Amino acid sequence: MLNISEIQNSRTQILLRMLAATVAAFLFAACSSVEKPEKHKSLVVFATTSDTAIGVNRVPLNIRLTDGSRYDDRGNDLRVTYSPPDSEEEFVVDDLTWRPWPTRSGIYTATMTFDRVGLWKIKINSTTDESFQPASSGVLVKSATEAPNIGDPAPLSVTKVAESREDLKMITSDPDPDFDLYQISFDEAVASKKPTVITFSTPAYCQSGTCGPQTRVLGQLEEIHRETCNFIHVEIFDNPDEMVATGDPSLGIEAPVIREWNFSTEPWTFIVDSDGIVRGRYEAFVTKVEIEETLLPLLDN
Repeated sequence: MLNISEIQNSRTQILLRMLAATVAAFLFAACSSVEKPEKHKSLVVFATTSDTAIGVNRVPLNIRLTDGSRYDDRGNDLRVTYSPPDSEEEFVVDDLTWRPWPTRSGIYTATMTFDRVGLWKIKINSTTDESFQPASSGVLVKSATEAPNIGDPAPLSVTKVAESREDLKMITSDPDPDFDLYQISFDEAVASKKPTVITFSTPAYCQSGTCGPQTRVLGQLEEIHRETCNFIHVEIFDNPDEMVATGDPSLGIEAPVIREWNFSTEPWTFIVDSDGIVRGRYEAFVTKVEIEETLLPLLDN
């Protein structure tokens, strides 16, 4: 079992790989483009995904100005393209969407289809202001994802449940937990033949600061759709009570279920249909609206 230092080291390695991919894309763009006169302002973009593979992917994009200022809710002013490794062929994103967050502003999401492994280039251009230089980034595409992908059967994990509210401190670090999110184990949820939304997060010890808000979103969805869907929160750590009681997060032990789902960042949210097949996967924070875009058709069926 990993302690919190080992988990953080693993996450750091993933973030470094993501940064290396982004830097490589910037260097490629710089080396392959003709010299341009200096502009007064330009965009910058980062693809914030660590587990991307061949096929159709949701790619979150952090887009802002080089001076650090926001560039929120401007999707209609942007053209996003992506290109395969060692190719100038361009594919155009047609669904760039701004997703406002309850914290830290928000993020854009785009659907991209990759047909080969390697470092794909992403390019952002302003369609309304010629003074903007284009922004470049990259996303590393693998032959297969590590965490369950769309279309994969979800691991039939046994997750912790609470028989009483006193049990909650043993199974979640959430300081104000929603009892309803700990009433059914994931394997039993799949057997119920209802769709299931499952979020893996650690509200008290989240590195990104979005685990608490993500767990709140799960609770909001549960209040609306509890009759037709299961909602489950899984704590990243196996011993949150010990961590909270001692005030020592270094005592944290990774929950065994995390290895079954095989991811190393947080939070993660998955939508699983009534047959146990993954229909939605979201690394980092995902809004209630975006979850419902995939969930509601499953409930209608």
